[in-house]
Amino acid sequence: MLPPKHCNINLTGPIPRWDEAIPLGNGILGSLFWGPMEHLRISVDIAGLWLRRRPEEKLDKEFTYAKLVELARKGDVAETRRIFDTPYARPTPTKIPAGHLFLDGLPQGSYQASLDLGTAVASFSQKGTTILRAFLCMGRPVGVLMLPEAYRDAELTVERLSFGNGTQAAEAGNSVSPGSLQQLALPDAIPETEDGMIGFSQKVDDRTAYTLLCKKFGTTLYYTAVQAENVEKASRLAKLELCAAEDMGAEKLLQQHKRWWQQYWGKSSLQLSDETLEQLWYRANYFLAAGSEPGNAPMPLQGVWCADDNQLPPWKGDYHNDLNTQFTYCHYLTANHPEQGKVFLDYLWSLRPQAAKFSRAFYGTAGECLPSVMDIDGGALGGWPMYSLSPTNQIWLCQMFYEYYRLTGDKEFLRTRVEPYFTATAACLEELLQEGPDGKLVLPVSSSPEIHDDEAASWLTPNSNYDLALLHYLFHTLVQIEYQLGNPRGYWHAMEAKLAPLSVDTETGLMLSPDETLQETHRHFSHAMAIEPLCMLSYENPQDRSVIDATVDHLVHLGSGQWVGFSFGWMALLQIARSDGNGALYELHRFAEHFLSPNGFHLNGDYKNSGVCDFHYRPFTLEADFLAAHAVQKMLLRSEKNHIEVLPACPQGWKNEPVAFQNLRAENGLLISYQRTADGKHSLTVKATQDGSWYLCNTHCWVTLQAGQAQSYQWTEENKK
Repeated sequence: MLPPKHCNINLTGPIPRWDEAIPLGNGILGSLFWGPMEHLRISVDIAGLWLRRRPEEKLDKEFTYAKLVELARKGDVAETRRIFDTPYARPTPTKIPAGHLFLDGLPQGSYQASLDLGTAVASFSQKGTTILRAFLCMGRPVGVLMLPEAYRDAELTVERLSFGNGTQAAEAGNSVSPGSLQQLALPDAIPETEDGMIGFSQKVDDRTAYTLLCKKFGTTLYYTAVQAENVEKASRLAKLELCAAEDMGAEKLLQQHKRWWQQYWGKSSLQLSDETLEQLWYRANYFLAAGSEPGNAPMPLQGVWCADDNQLPPWKGDYHNDLNTQFTYCHYLTANHPEQGKVFLDYLWSLRPQAAKFSRAFYGTAGECLPSVMDIDGGALGGWPMYSLSPTNQIWLCQMFYEYYRLTGDKEFLRTRVEPYFTATAACLEELLQEGPDGKLVLPVSSSPEIHDDEAASWLTPNSNYDLALLHYLFHTLVQIEYQLGNPRGYWHAMEAKLAPLSVDTETGLMLSPDETLQETHRHFSHAMAIEPLCMLSYENPQDRSVIDATVDHLVHLGSGQWVGFSFGWMALLQIARSDGNGALYELHRFAEHFLSPNGFHLNGDYKNSGVCDFHYRPFTLEADFLAAHAVQKMLLRSEKNHIEVLPACPQGWKNEPVAFQNLRAENGLLISYQRTADGKHSLTVKATQDGSWYLCNTHCWVTLQAGQAQSYQWTEENKK
């Protein structure tokens, strides 16, 4: 089912900023359309386009875990920052944009810009007349601009980016931008003019070059951007792409493109009376497909939409594995789009040699562990080391592998991907863990993102609840994996038994560490990992219930002053964990109202200065969009330990409203479709993609199905059956 019209992105131009632009993407390229109609600006970004070059002053020889532990125990903040945080202030390695185009010759004045999510086609019109249609072809690195006959004289020009001579410093007062593109000092671009094509080729470093080309053919303009190992290859491939697009023709490309999107939207859908939540979900699913294409680089912080302001992207557009990448790829499985999300798992799997190398070089251990702030090759970028180099963040990446298995039921993936990834991670952590005076295993140092920033106090008494929850999850899940593969050994169970229980305060719930509670509002609910996203505590258990209630109530009491956008989606999940649909709805509405650009981009701060939090900046990142969609899904469907429940966190206002969803994915690949009418009639259909048995909480019965089989149930509020 195609997205409802109110979910489309509708803007009035001239669009003043790049982070409010019409966003087109196909997982290969990304483009932002903004500015005045008569000089329409079109940014071009290539997925995975990085300047990999490292500065001459490489990572300090003391850039090791042993040195970090030594400095942490001394409380030497200055030296810690010099060795471990300074590298992040350098402009490279970094994600970079490819360039931008200008479309000239269209009429001046205000215009209406619309992105139809169902077809991923953008339209620009004046007074009801369409002036331009644009799309990025799914499956190929080609953009198409279609003009009416009246504007056949419009011209598309290519503008090279000013990568400068390396002398310009970072933008004053901007704490999240590493500075201007002028710092990068790339060689001059090579103009490209052949067979009516115009553009340029740009060498980036010794491993990377790209070519950006466009060509006009009647009332259609095509553009492409292609990355390769060198300029010659990039130029050749880009020309082939444009020729192939021209040979196929705009209409045929458009029909092929629309078919792809129709199939994509046919995989799942939902219908709610709450248009805000519908919009959050459908736009996140658009961003997912627009930013994540099998065979291409996974989404970093900004996906395929690099900043179009001559600045480096916020936080260098890197891969942050202490929350951002995990939340970016948190909702895709339940949304029944495993192909788009597996892009990230394939990427992590490809980095296993680098993870093993980093474990040896940095931690001095066997096994595998990636840095938590890294470039596209898995290289450490530095940053606050208590988080950017925390070994337990690797376990959060492990969870993403297990979730793929849990929601697909793919036993081969469990055997060949999940088990090896978990085991290699455990090999690294085992060597770091030490036996304390009480016989329990602790890490040499411990932290909780991003508590106390990078001050000496950020080193918490081991183990922080963040580290401890992840360690419990690691060993407990390894027990489950061995059981599911039929080879239980008891070893991992014994390892988990050597961990202390989570630290709990009766009044405030989960603590930061054994001797510290959260005393002030904070953006990152890292101490509450055991509730969400690890789902280790169950509200059905009276003891867990008191911990969950105390933890969530305490966070609410502290307030949202130091929250950022993702905090609201995370709080919604915490409310859902205790079946509080009203609380979840409240947080999701606050997120949508205060943290989203008009085009749906998450801008991190309360940039409207509405008073909902103290951050008023607007750096664009995508993870909170997907986290909000994940929360919407969890309000509609709970799937744990083969127990399936629809509407587990139903807001009071929905009680008499129609609710429906189609083909949301539950454990072991069970597809769930559900409908509740306004008069209280319920319909539930379950369809198996794997053999299995599931307990349906709403009908109080077990269902056993073989792959391909389906079963339907109907009931009313008065008579469930």
